[in-house]
Amino acid sequence: MAVHHPKRHEHKLHACPEALSTVRRIVRGHLEAWGLGDLAAPATLCLTELLANVGKHTDSTECLLTLHHHSDRIRATVSDTAHALPVMREPDGLAENGRGLFLVAHTAHAWGAASTPAGKEVWFELRIRPPQPAANEDAPPTVAPVAGARRPIS
Repeated sequence: MAVHHPKRHEHKLHACPEALSTVRRIVRGHLEAWGLGDLAAPATLCLTELLANVGKHTDSTECLLTLHHHSDRIRATVSDTAHALPVMREPDGLAENGRGLFLVAHTAHAWGAASTPAGKEVWFELRIRPPQPAANEDAPPTVAPVAGARRPIS
């Protein structure tokens, strides 16, 4: 049995609005290089939300973005120096903000947060779909649900 060593990318940055487009471009580039370009849109959406929260809810915009490519998923983690863990709340349809973690929860297959000695880590995972064999035109398509997966918001 072959052992899969995850690919990894780390990026120290300041989570300010001016940096977000560069971070999205870097993440998209890594995903495409890993053959996972189809995950670029949901990954950059989720990362944008996590990085925006660093800028809004911490005393320092310094953070560390870590992107892991495992055999069956990618995992992105944003580590910062604030100790308060994020709380997802039901978005108010009239509010101008407060939807970030709601979007992450409904886009990613899994997400969470954990305290660290230096602050906290907030992460999300997106599953990698295995390559599909050539479709038999006579057979109806089949869809296998992922356990615990949530449907993305359209």
